[in-house]
Amino acid sequence: MEQIKPYPLPIENQLPVSAADWLLDHNRTALLIHDMQHYFLSFFTAETSPLVHVINNTHRLLTVARSLNIPVFYTAQPGDMTPQQRGLLLNLWGPGMNATPEHKQIISQLMPQSNEHVFTKWRYSAFFNSPLLPTLRELKRDQLIISGVYAHIGCLCTAQEAYSNDIETFFISDAVADFSEEKHHLALELAAETSSVVLSTRQAINTLERNNSSFRNIGEHDVI
Repeated sequence: MEQIKPYPLPIENQLPVSAADWLLDHNRTALLIHDMQHYFLSFFTAETSPLVHVINNTHRLLTVARSLNIPVFYTAQPGDMTPQQRGLLLNLWGPGMNATPEHKQIISQLMPQSNEHVFTKWRYSAFFNSPLLPTLRELKRDQLIISGVYAHIGCLCTAQEAYSNDIETFFISDAVADFSEEKHHLALELAAETSSVVLSTRQAINTLERNNSSFRNIGEHDVI
């Protein structure tokens, strides 16, 4: 895979209109941080858009989630997958990452805490061959906030499978990143049309903080 050229993240007046009108509720939702591993992020140029903003915005979502006792889930590929484990991913993407910390570790800015779930990622969707769905059911969470990479592949497939399981999904426009500006906007359009409410980080945080005055200051400013 080639290096991803820097591109600007969408601003709020560029977001597609979502077909659904669901509202985030901190008592119902969980946060998914999708594939934010060194290997996947190494294809972006460090300290440029979109990566620098996506890391920052995801960290803001993570801070609010922890403050409001919102469950946090991570996905992470294991690395060194056998041909049988990798399946058809091998045909499209090759052998993938190595099982070394330099490849498979989740970045330090978003490091999971001991009480947070890290699910092994086997295919595009975070639900495939993982405990994500039963864990959501067990925690009585029927909403899911999606952040991470890559927007039009794993993030979108996860959103559509969440929708298929009657989970209201929120696709965070400036907390996901993609191969290009064009694919990023395409992912948002498809998410808004087929499975999700598309929100900016600011919009998501403001909604989560509503009626939670002790945390109101976290989301007051634009995050880009």
